[in-house]
Amino acid sequence: MTLRFWKKDEPPLPPGDEPSDIGWQRDERGYYQRLLRLRPQSSGLDGVGGVYVMWHRGVHPKWIYVGATDDLAQAIGDARDSERVLSYEAYGCVYVTWALVRKEYQSGVVAYLRDTLAPEIDDVFPADRIAMDATPIPVLPPG
Repeated sequence: MTLRFWKKDEPPLPPGDEPSDIGWQRDERGYYQRLLRLRPQSSGLDGVGGVYVMWHRGVHPKWIYVGATDDLAQAIGDARDSERVLSYEAYGCVYVTWALVRKEYQSGVVAYLRDTLAPEIDDVFPADRIAMDATPIPVLPPG
């Protein structure tokens, strides 16, 4: 079952339904983007809202952050400049992906992913807009 976030008349799935694939973005070769190689402003993300996830690969891979924003270029650009995020480069490359999720569903998707993935950074970055009391909306994580 797929959530159709782009249709105004379709409500989100109630909590407890099967997680949906929301189309995590990859590069033209089908790989997830390395954070330090991605140029968010030249990737067509200016003013585009959605949910984004960062993680690092290495001996002990970990989820780093899950957020939602009205401007993916700004949020991902800020993450690239964050010493806190960049500190994870020492453990393996930091990767990022995003999904275009309608604003009214973003907080629910983030709530579900934060509960499921337990990212290392659990506070909210300045460019993000997350209602922490949102009802979780089940989605498949990147992978």
